[in-house]
Amino acid sequence: VVSTQSTGDVAEVTENFGEMSKPGEEEDEEEEVFNKEQTLLEACYRAIKTSIKKADLPILTSAFYSQHVKGCCEYPVEIKHTKWKKLGTLLKELQDAGLLTVKEQKKGVQSITHIDFTHVLLRGVKRLEKEEEDEDEEEEDIAVVQAFTCNAHAAKFFSKFGYKKGDILTRKEIRASLTNYIRQQNLVVEGDKSRITLDPHLADLSKIKDVRCKWNDVMQRSEQAFGQCYVISLPGRIPITVKGKLPPIQYKVEKRTGNKVVTLISNFSIFGIEGKELAQRLQLLQSSSACVIQGVKGEEVLVQGDARKHATKLLLTEYKIPKTFVSSQ
Repeated sequence: VVSTQSTGDVAEVTENFGEMSKPGEEEDEEEEVFNKEQTLLEACYRAIKTSIKKADLPILTSAFYSQHVKGCCEYPVEIKHTKWKKLGTLLKELQDAGLLTVKEQKKGVQSITHIDFTHVLLRGVKRLEKEEEDEDEEEEDIAVVQAFTCNAHAAKFFSKFGYKKGDILTRKEIRASLTNYIRQQNLVVEGDKSRITLDPHLADLSKIKDVRCKWNDVMQRSEQAFGQCYVISLPGRIPITVKGKLPPIQYKVEKRTGNKVVTLISNFSIFGIEGKELAQRLQLLQSSSACVIQGVKGEEVLVQGDARKHATKLLLTEYKIPKTFVSSQ
């Protein structure tokens, strides 16, 4: 886990798999270690997304690293100089995240036998050469996907499928696991395929008291057993996870001394937007002064005048923020 911040109703903001150096270390050393690990993780994601195909599996872990990961590194990185020290430790972390599966097919020889090419960690990942050679290429939009955190209650059931407390699942993954379980246990009501019979495990997970119920009821109630979170995929960066409710970017128009109107914009940082850059762009669009101030819940941009119209257009068309997460006020 890289960092945990509080932003309004947001409980946690977590970037997957990186780890900052211990407090007390010199600043230069801390940044260097973080950059090496971040670079290697991004190379793994990029190799899976752009270099590996399903037909390549199974693939030796050594070949995966030497033939694919190294070629996708933006900067040279020696794994022995990272926190993992060995390739096996890094791959175990990726396996624990559900990204891939490593098996020892024969003594001393490990291979990657499965990769989840739809995993949330791969969203927004692009080819390295495109980032370097084609600077004018249009960037991918920011993607915000609702997901679910596996808590202790949900883990009691989903541990059957290799998930553990703290894992992040998509709705598709939850429903696929439930469907497999229901069919394997022959819980579909004979003569009525729209209904299933609840066994003690499903009843405990979903908290449904009826012996029989509809498929969709089981799916929806089972999702409620999880914690809510959102996965935000930012172009060129590792996706981040926001646990809890994700607040939209909000506007607040106030009247100040002399009946002057100002607009306060908040909650933009979670979407990877820098306050200084947003203020500069709004200053040009609004033809008025704008600055960054420290609000109660984090950075805010203060713009002279009613800047809601210009801010909305900028956020939707330039920053590609989904409309759902931009205040309509």
